[in-house]
Amino acid sequence: MDVLFECIRQGGSPFTAAAFCKNYLLDHGFREIKYGKKFDLGDSDRCLVCPFPDTIFAFTTGRVAGADPDLRMAFAHLDQPCLKVKGRPDIKSMDCHLLNVEIYGGMKESTWFDRPLGMAGQVVLKGEEVFRPETVTFDSGRPVALIPGLATHMRKRSGDTDTIDRQNHMLPLAGLAGSRITEGAFMSFLADELKVDRSEILSYDLSLYNFDEPQLVGFENDFISSPRLDNLASVSAMLEALTEADRRRGINLIGIFNHEEVGSRSRSGADSDLLREVLVRILYGAGLEDDRIADALTRGHYLSVDGAQGAHPNYPDRYDLTARAYMGQGPAVKVSASQRYATDCIMEAILLTLSEKYDFPLQEINDRNTIRGGSTIGPMIGADIPMPGCDVGIPMLAMHSARETICADDYDSMCQLLTAFFTE
Repeated sequence: MDVLFECIRQGGSPFTAAAFCKNYLLDHGFREIKYGKKFDLGDSDRCLVCPFPDTIFAFTTGRVAGADPDLRMAFAHLDQPCLKVKGRPDIKSMDCHLLNVEIYGGMKESTWFDRPLGMAGQVVLKGEEVFRPETVTFDSGRPVALIPGLATHMRKRSGDTDTIDRQNHMLPLAGLAGSRITEGAFMSFLADELKVDRSEILSYDLSLYNFDEPQLVGFENDFISSPRLDNLASVSAMLEALTEADRRRGINLIGIFNHEEVGSRSRSGADSDLLREVLVRILYGAGLEDDRIADALTRGHYLSVDGAQGAHPNYPDRYDLTARAYMGQGPAVKVSASQRYATDCIMEAILLTLSEKYDFPLQEINDRNTIRGGSTIGPMIGADIPMPGCDVGIPMLAMHSARETICADDYDSMCQLLTAFFTE
């Protein structure tokens, strides 16, 4: 649980979340390999590679010399709905300093009002060469803004629920303006935070994130209530499992991508050539030739790990009649006849066998016929690399809210599932 809570605290943006993953792996004996270099791998190696600052792959090798490695892989995303700071974001209204932002992903807007917002991401500074600027990972480490809600008695009519205008009603309040706000006030703030001259800042990719702390909730502390459980709970469980498992043959790998919340079609998203490129480099590094690499890719198995829609006790009519994911009853295998999930019956059978052997609970979820569920990176990966795959996730309430809820025992069960997957 400590790993999860720290991952959430440090994971306010994809860049800071990836930095946490990298530091965690380095602390657990992994060595970094440069993406543009040849991968020279040995037996029982523990390696990580960061093709981009918001993407990370980590893997362990068993005996690779002269062997045809069995690939076991798990994938997740580290982005979440948030507010992206636009260019020239300074706005003055009612003598207040507001920030112009763009909503990223499918957030539940109403839950973001009146919450402390931190700021994190990447800032690009001038470098010694034009095509090699300096990049800095930034986290304010404190709340720097909030989106103030409207008082109930200021609504248009009694009992009315005003429609939220994303452009005008969700501008974060960053301070008092008066006569002090000038063009570039945000850049001055950023320069002060980074302790650089304002002229050194060229560009940025910055998010405002919910600064609330993760907490245990319930009479018996059954639940975890926290920002960013979708999908840092999966990322954290994968980190714990990869560092814990010890398989003597084959390659265990985790891949953590960005941009799932907006479709994954980017250089650091799962719907790209990045994964195949990394896998080919790893298998070459293990001593395989082209024909054996193709064989190894088809013989592998993978898991797409993302939050599952938990059965909500106040809305029982929103779920399938029988295949529901109940809180506290373990991770859910996600099945879809329309192929919105990667699961096939063979991979589900494998997970059920692991569940019985390693004694962790497992359940199955299908979408209700009248309600379309979310999407994952699972089918994208299976379409590009034709190997058996499965979508699995921790049952979650209030997905895409500023705070989400899972059962603490389900997180532990997910760690057991992934560890068994990487051990057997």
